[in-house]
Amino acid sequence: MRHKPKSSSTMATSNRAFMLKKTTLICLSLFSPMLLACGPDFPLQLTQDRQSNLSYLPQTSFSQQLTALAKPLPWQYQDAPAAQEYLWDEVHSRYLSQTRAFENSELSEAHLILVNTLRDATGPIEAEQMAAKLDKDLPQALTWYTLGAVAFEAKDYDRASHYFSKIIQLPESERASRSLWALYSLSRIELILSKTSADPEHFNRANAYLTQLQAEVTQGTADPLRLSLASLGEQAYILLHQGLPQIANQSADDTELQMMLNPDALNKAIELYATQSVQGDSGGYDSLLMLSRTLMGKDIAELKPLLQQTSVQQLLIAYWQSSTNEFAYDGQLSEMGSKVAEILKVFPTDGLQLNHGDKLAAIYYQLGDYASAERLLTLAKPSGLTWWLTAKLMLQKGDQAEAAKAYAQAARHFPKQSNEALATVDAKETQQQAINADEDKATYCRIRAEQGVLSLERGEYVDALNHLLASGDEYWQDIAYVAERVLTTAELKLFVDEHVPLIAFEYPKDSDWYDNIEPINNRLRYLLGRRLLREGAIAEAPTYFPNPNLNASALAYGTELNAAKNATGIDSAKAYWAAAELARHQGMEILGFELAPDYSIYQGVFDLSDWNEPSKLAEKEQLRLSASQAVPDKRFHYRYTAAELANKASDHVPHNSQAYAALLCQATGWILYRDQELALRYYKKYVANGPFVPWAENFGMQCETPDFDGAEKRAQAHEIAEWNALYHKLKKPVVFGVLAITGLLGVWWVRRRKTKNN
Repeated sequence: MRHKPKSSSTMATSNRAFMLKKTTLICLSLFSPMLLACGPDFPLQLTQDRQSNLSYLPQTSFSQQLTALAKPLPWQYQDAPAAQEYLWDEVHSRYLSQTRAFENSELSEAHLILVNTLRDATGPIEAEQMAAKLDKDLPQALTWYTLGAVAFEAKDYDRASHYFSKIIQLPESERASRSLWALYSLSRIELILSKTSADPEHFNRANAYLTQLQAEVTQGTADPLRLSLASLGEQAYILLHQGLPQIANQSADDTELQMMLNPDALNKAIELYATQSVQGDSGGYDSLLMLSRTLMGKDIAELKPLLQQTSVQQLLIAYWQSSTNEFAYDGQLSEMGSKVAEILKVFPTDGLQLNHGDKLAAIYYQLGDYASAERLLTLAKPSGLTWWLTAKLMLQKGDQAEAAKAYAQAARHFPKQSNEALATVDAKETQQQAINADEDKATYCRIRAEQGVLSLERGEYVDALNHLLASGDEYWQDIAYVAERVLTTAELKLFVDEHVPLIAFEYPKDSDWYDNIEPINNRLRYLLGRRLLREGAIAEAPTYFPNPNLNASALAYGTELNAAKNATGIDSAKAYWAAAELARHQGMEILGFELAPDYSIYQGVFDLSDWNEPSKLAEKEQLRLSASQAVPDKRFHYRYTAAELANKASDHVPHNSQAYAALLCQATGWILYRDQELALRYYKKYVANGPFVPWAENFGMQCETPDFDGAEKRAQAHEIAEWNALYHKLKKPVVFGVLAITGLLGVWWVRRRKTKNN
């Protein structure tokens, strides 16, 4: 096992790969092994399969654990690192190394042309002939380094060494920033030659060149390619292989065996690799990963003396903590899990508990050895991890009350650690320090989320939302579940009003669900606003829509509903229809459930109902779910709301109008392929009462916009017709009645006259 000397191009490639590994490990440390295979990165929902999620202890990233093994650099860089990117060579259709890419930005155009001309020579002899014609057009150091690079590529190591050595003999002012490059190249040559030679001086000379390189950087020499970091890996390789027979036909296994039997060299090599890794060079990470796997392959008898080295203990613990998902499958220890359990039997514990007892306890926990985990926790220093493990062990015993107390202690430990880490991260800090701070924060968020799930299990629903909200965006689905389905609307509104203030945020014109950066406070308020609007609290709901555009839509929807209820006839129909259109075309945004059945969280693109089957719930929680479910409890439930509003509108227009047919046609079309029974009911209503329209043969699929002006004319004509019918119906009876009354009045008057005369 060795850390190979790297060209600048391989450094660029591996650094990008390393950052990808580290980012991936941060994400995977939060998830259980089972993830959805297709679609976007669906966040884990802890409220599903709660027992499993609460018992699961996420593995940590390997890179995070290496920080404790590293030492501070004895030098400080005076320059920024070079951009680690390839440069495309159009002429030769190839990617150039990082070294050549850096030369493109470093050298003047004239010098770059000359250097590239030499580099493109067919071999070192042709390059020397071309260089002889340059006279003083190119600084001597640049000429010699380029000739050395051409010879190195041709594996003419004597010639290459000759040119590189000439550079470091020049006065400092004449080296043209090629001194470090030459020293590093000289060390590479010596290490290459050491593979086929038993002469130990190759290692000695290589180490001397690397030491000189580091000394020059310490004195302030610019090192944009960070060769000084790569030199740490080369020195570690030398420590692990110096004194071993380097014979070409010797097997790699034999070399590794002898290398591993030198504990002191191993201890120093681990320190060098860790420092290299923590400072941002992926070579150190890769080398320690390979070294860890090599140690795991050793027999216990060979490994036992190496375990006396503190650095070996720490390295194995770091490797195990980053591999715990591989310890067991289907409830049975894997080959790796069995090997870890075997090593732990001889693992030194004297004094170890004080520093790493919590980590060893975590490993025992992952192996399913809860008794050993609990024993080590009693010896370990209190930390966020010890309390977290205590909480999980209490849950194993079924003691939710003690588990809740332990979670509270764990949460109190991690924020302090996280905030301190975050406070130290600035532009001068390394990427690894920033990643460690992020990982600490992620652990804290996971603990708060598990606190929320436990509170949910205990029936402490408002507390559950409080803990989950503190866990952040990663657990938004759990937050939404409790807020949308478990809490009553009144409980949620009170919680939001007291604890979730609106955060100023400039909403982008175009935004998709998969790049949502809206503050979590605003998202929770928005969820409440939709819930209120669904439940008819149209006066209160718009206040909770933070997005100005959606706020306007919510206001418009409420206004139209109020108008529909307070108006009559065609005016009521128009308002119902306007509300119906808003519900149909903006229903996801103003009425949709964040989770099932609409999945507004994904703008309805995905339906995860079949994936998210909850565990057996307490009766109290189940009753709350039943009370808060969608009506109807079907995907895109707001389409049914829209259809029913259109149906109500049809009740306020004349049955023989085009608007009547159009409204029922639209209502039918909106749910045609989702609820055939309801669609048929709307269609039958039209058939029984509506007029013939040419497009009725495609009813529900080809609909016209309701013509309310025509409907109003029909309503007026209908009203006139009703009055005319009433007139004709009552005309004769009224005439005869008037005549009869007139006759009676005449008789009465005559009789009255006679009475007065008498």
